[in-house]
This record gives sequence, C-alpha cells and structure tokens, in this order.
Amino acid sequence: MSILPSAAQEPGVTGSDDVQWFDGIPGERTAVRVRGTQVQGRFSVIESVAAPGCAAPLHTHVEEETFYIVAGHPTFRLGDQILETSPGDLVLIPAGTPHAWINRTTTPSRMIATFAPGGIEELFTRLNGLAPEGIAALAASYGTVVLGPPMSAGPDGTQRAWS
Repeated sequence: MSILPSAAQEPGVTGSDDVQWFDGIPGERTAVRVRGTQVQGRFSVIESVAAPGCAAPLHTHVEEETFYIVAGHPTFRLGDQILETSPGDLVLIPAGTPHAWINRTTTPSRMIATFAPGGIEELFTRLNGLAPEGIAALAASYGTVVLGPPMSAGPDGTQRAWS
C-alpha cells in the first residue's frame, strides 16, 4: 500500500513494501520512514534492524532523539548509565546527551528512532562502507560528534576499539 505524501505536510501512508532499506553502520539495515523535508524540518523517523553485535559509537548531537524498541533487547548507554531494553520500551535521549547502543543478543533488534528537529536522516543514507574515521568526519558535518568507540559485547558496557 502506498499513498506517499508528495509535498510538505500532506498526510499519507508509507506501506512496508514502499520502504527503501540501505546499509548504515556495519551490521545495520536502515530505512528513512519520515524525512524532515516532509514536515518542514520538525522531525524525522528512521527504522533500523541491527544484527547481533551491531553497535553505534558513543556520540552526541543537537537533536532530541527517541528509540522505540520493536523487537530484540538492545543495550543503551546514556551518559554513564547502562540500560537494557525490551520490546515496547521507549528510550528518551535529550539533545547533547552522550549515548551509544549495541545489540548484544543472538537475534536482530528492530528500533524506530525519532529525531527533532529533522534533517539528520541524510547522514544515515551516507554511512555505508565508511571506516570509523570516515563515519566520524561525515557525522561531524551533520553536527554529530563521535566521542568514542561503540560499546563492547561484555556485560558491563565497557568500550572497545571500533573495528
């Protein structure tokens, strides 16, 4: 089903068959569900499926962010807190909060992230195939600062070198 909005602020439905998936960080498949340009830059929505072991580096940005956990049990680092999540949980990340996440389980995690304001979704469309230093440089051009490597697979959430 597809009744896609063609201009800003037009209502519409994007069916699951209409979503274009692409590779993001290593181990992650990503789809932009709502682009900031569709809603005058107010927010954007990104869906991701993270394979076991997939992890985002520790970073911060000016956007407010939420993660709705659809499936799996990703682990989040918010500042100095390590938080385990389950389907149905909502993770709130205020702007400027250092954060990271990892899928430590043996099954994929599915999450829906919302950013306000929108625009950062364009960063995600350009991550595929970049080395860690390339990701950090690209992220900086979107106002995102990579502070450190992704979380490790260990139970304490300690950091490891990003390979």
